[in-house]
Amino acid sequence: MRIHLTSAFVDDQEKALRFYTEVLGFVKKHDLPLGEDRWLTVVSAESPD
Repeated sequence: MRIHLTSAFVDDQEKALRFYTEVLGFVKKHDLPLGEDRWLTVVSAESPD
């Protein structure tokens, strides 16, 4: 199974980023400020493009 794109709203963006990168092995691609929040994008380490 492959997931090409999905979105997840979280309460704690720092905690979510650590989980997706440190636990699941994704790589941060984008980190854009949006007012008080930010738009984070993570991608597969095997296929970062």
